[in-house]
Amino acid sequence: MHIKKYMKEHESYIKEQLLKDGRQDWNRIKEKHERMIKHMQHERLIHLIVTLAFGLFLLITFVSTLTKAYTLIMILMGLFFVLLVPYLTHYFYLENTIQHWYQLMDEIEKKIKKF
Repeated sequence: MHIKKYMKEHESYIKEQLLKDGRQDWNRIKEKHERMIKHMQHERLIHLIVTLAFGLFLLITFVSTLTKAYTLIMILMGLFFVLLVPYLTHYFYLENTIQHWYQLMDEIEKKIKKF
């Protein structure tokens, strides 16, 4: 499963529901959105842990290259750096999307109060 596509599909669904003027089952929509937020918060936590681990590994290999400049350690440091960049971008995507979803939840709650 491609997580970005999955998240975009859900967000499109919620935005589509918010644009409708009819009386949708807002409580059901809210429950679905809350479930998705919980799933993505778990995903975000896992990616945070992995990202921090790669950052720590990068820091350890960097300090190791300052003490002993072995070629293998430098290659390992480069590998950790190359892997850290995509993890950081993906984590920030998850973080920003979840924060946007909180705003969508506020809009859903306004619809519930309205109807």
